[in-house]
Amino acid sequence: MNRKIIFSLLAASALTIALAGCAPESGKQAATSLSPQAASSQSPLPAESEASLTYYKANDEGTKIIPVSMKVKSKDRTAKTAMEEMIRTDRKSRYPLLPAGLSLKSIAIKEGTAYVDFSKELNNIKGSTGESLFIAMTVDTLTEFPNIHDVVIRVEGKSPKFQMDMTRPFKRDESYIQMEKK
Repeated sequence: MNRKIIFSLLAASALTIALAGCAPESGKQAATSLSPQAASSQSPLPAESEASLTYYKANDEGTKIIPVSMKVKSKDRTAKTAMEEMIRTDRKSRYPLLPAGLSLKSIAIKEGTAYVDFSKELNNIKGSTGESLFIAMTVDTLTEFPNIHDVVIRVEGKSPKFQMDMTRPFKRDESYIQMEKK
C-alpha cells in the first residue's frame, strides 16, 4: 500500500510540474519555436519604399524660388503632401511669403489639370511679386508630378483677388527658379 501512495504522490507531483511548465509566465509572452525549415521559409516583411518629393519655396531675398527635395514614404508622395510641405516650410522661414493662417482646402486632378483650392487668407498675399512667386511655387511644385501639366488656383472655390488674371490655368514657368551659384 505504501508503494501505491508513493506512486500516486510522485505521479501527482510530475503532473503538477508538467502543467506548470506549459503555462506562460504572467506578464510575459509565450515564445514560439520554429523548426529550422519553417524559420527559413518565412520571408522578412518588405521595407516600405521611399520616394523623393520636390516642392518650391521662396529664396531669402524673396525674388526667386528654389527647389527643396525630401524623402517620404512612397505612399506619401502626393500632390497634397507637396503643397502642405510648401506651406509648412514657408511658415518656418525668416520672411514668410504666404499669409498667416493659409491652408490647403482641397486638390483635385482632372485630365492633367490640378485644381487647387486654398483658404481665404490667400487673398491677403502682399504685392504683385508675392503673387507671382506664390503662383510659381504652386505651379512648379505641382508640375513636378508627371500627371499634372497645368494648375488652376482657387480661393474658397473662386478665383483669387490677385492683380493678374487668375481665371486661366497656369503652365510650368521655370524663369522664377533660382539657378545654382557657381
